[in-house]
Amino acid sequence: MAFSLRSCLLASTTLAALTGCGGSNTADALIGPEGGVVAHDDGVTLTVPAGALLVTRQIIIRPSDEKLSRGNFEQVGDAYLIEPRDLEFRVPAELTFDTDVSEKPTVLLKPGETRVIAYNSSDDKPTAYIGTLGVVAAAKGSEPSVIVDSPKLSRTPEGTDLKAAAIDVAEIKVTPKGISSVDVGFTAFDMSGESKALLNGDGTFYCGFQLGAVLGASKIGGCSSNLTSGILQLNSPQATIEVLPFLIGKLERPVIVEVQVGTGDLVISAGYFPFNTSSCFLESCSGHGTCADSGGTASCTCEPGYAPGDLPLSCDCVPQCEGKQCGNDACGGQCGGCNNDTHTCNYDNGQCEPLPPPESTGTPETTTGDGTTTGMPGTTTGDGSTTNDSTTSGSSGGTGTTTL
Repeated sequence: MAFSLRSCLLASTTLAALTGCGGSNTADALIGPEGGVVAHDDGVTLTVPAGALLVTRQIIIRPSDEKLSRGNFEQVGDAYLIEPRDLEFRVPAELTFDTDVSEKPTVLLKPGETRVIAYNSSDDKPTAYIGTLGVVAAAKGSEPSVIVDSPKLSRTPEGTDLKAAAIDVAEIKVTPKGISSVDVGFTAFDMSGESKALLNGDGTFYCGFQLGAVLGASKIGGCSSNLTSGILQLNSPQATIEVLPFLIGKLERPVIVEVQVGTGDLVISAGYFPFNTSSCFLESCSGHGTCADSGGTASCTCEPGYAPGDLPLSCDCVPQCEGKQCGNDACGGQCGGCNNDTHTCNYDNGQCEPLPPPESTGTPETTTGDGTTTGMPGTTTGDGSTTNDSTTSGSSGGTGTTTL
C-alpha cells in the first residue's frame, strides 16, 4: 500500500520506522531522543541509539546514482542517500548493509561534496558507526594509506573503555604509506547521551580538538570544516602528534574520540579511543600553586606566601605583617600606619620611628651695601646708632632711640 509522505507523518503516533511511506523505494522515520530505526527494503538499516538526538527529526533513506569508489576502495551495489545531511549525532548511529562482500567489508560515506569516509567495523557485513549522514554504499576495502600505531584503537564505540585514566593531552602516532601529507580528524561522542553542548564545533570550524606539538611532521593547517582537525606535512617514516582539547573544553564525563586519517578525497575511520580531562584541566591555582588530582578530586598546593582562598582551586596572597607596625604587607596592602605628626615609617624594618626635632627658626643677620647691619635683635646704623625691632617708651611716650 502506498501513502503520501504527509498522510504517513500525520498518521504516525510512534517513532518506529515508517517503511513504505513516500514510495516503495524510500524509507523514513521520525527519530527522537529515545532513538529508533529506519530500514530500507534493499537491506540498508540505520539504528539510532538513545541520546543521539536532542529533538525529533525525520530521517529518510532513498537510492542514489552517485558512485563512491575512491582509490582501491571499490563500491559494491547501489548507493543510498540518507537525509538530512546536516544532522549530527551525539552518539554514533549504526549503519548496516545486508550485502555480501567477499573481501574486507567496508562502508563508504560521503557527508559533503567531495570527501569520502571509509568505515571497516565488521568482519562479515559492511557496518559503520557514523556521526553524520550523506550518501552511503557498501564497498570492498583496501589497505589504508595511513596506519595509526598508537594508541590502540577500538573498532567499535562499544568496545572503548570509558573507565580509562583521564588524559588532558592525547598522543597519536601515525605511519604513512606512500603519501607526504595527512589529513587528521577527531570527532568526540558522549556515549552517555547527556551532553547538550556541541562537542566538535558548530560546523563552521571542526575544532573540538586541535593539534599541539608534532614530531616527524610539520603542521600546514589547523581546524577547519569537513571533519578535519589538522593537516600534516610528513618528513619522517612516523609522525607523533599531540592532541589538545579546544572547543570541547573541560569535560564533565568521559567521551570517545573517533580518529580519521587519510589524504585528499578519501579518509579512513581508524577507530576509537577514550578521552577525559582530569579535574585539574586548565586549573592554575590562581597562578601561585600546583593542582593535583586525587581520585578525581582536585586540590591546590600553594607556593610560599599563598594559601587556599575562598574560591575553589585558588591560592590567595597571605599578608606578611608579623612584627611590623607599618609598611607593605607583600600583597599590595599596608600593615597599619604611623602618627604622621610625630613618627614616620621605616620601610626597611616596618617600624614607626620618631620624627627628628624641628630646626631653629631665628633670623640671621644681614649686612647692607653701605655697611649697615640689620637683623635681630637690633640694627646698627652707619653713624654708630643702634636700633632694635622692639620699641622703648620714653617719658614723652615716643619711640626711644639710643645714640652711641
